[in-house]
Amino acid sequence: ELNLNEDIYKPKDVASRISSLKNDLITPQAYLSNAVYSAPDTETQRTRMGDIYREYMMRCKRNNAMDFDDLLLYTNLLFRDHKDVLRKYQDKFRYILVDEYQDTNFAQHLIVSQLCGDAHNLCVVGDDAQSIYSFRGANIRNILNLKKSYPDLRIFKLEQNYRSTQNIINAANSLIAKNKEQ
Repeated sequence: ELNLNEDIYKPKDVASRISSLKNDLITPQAYLSNAVYSAPDTETQRTRMGDIYREYMMRCKRNNAMDFDDLLLYTNLLFRDHKDVLRKYQDKFRYILVDEYQDTNFAQHLIVSQLCGDAHNLCVVGDDAQSIYSFRGANIRNILNLKKSYPDLRIFKLEQNYRSTQNIINAANSLIAKNKEQ
């Protein structure tokens, strides 16, 4: 409908960009009003990205639909704008457990942090050496910097592997040793 060049505006790339914006809690309004957000798209000649994003969100709203990223975006907005709702969920979920924390994105990390509030009743399971979803927005810093957010954090390492042969473990460890951040 917007008569866009599909070589520049590949549907997969557009969908991925919208997902990334939502996971960084950037709404269409924020995107359109701040050139910093649109700079990466300008570099790739996708100058209409803001129009696409805004139209996509309007159509979702018109159809009472949400995608997965909307669930994260709108939960964050709800908690930010309605502290009474946040308190209700903080009281309801006094203890939080998150598995595969190394694969959380910014929006997920923020929801967990808000739900924990001052109680800090958080247990995460994860392995910084197994973060494989950065292409979907996972941010390894969420687990690497957890001690800064939760100074009383205690770490329990489970280092016995019962699922793999020693050759597989050795190969994996040789790759992991090359990781820049652990």
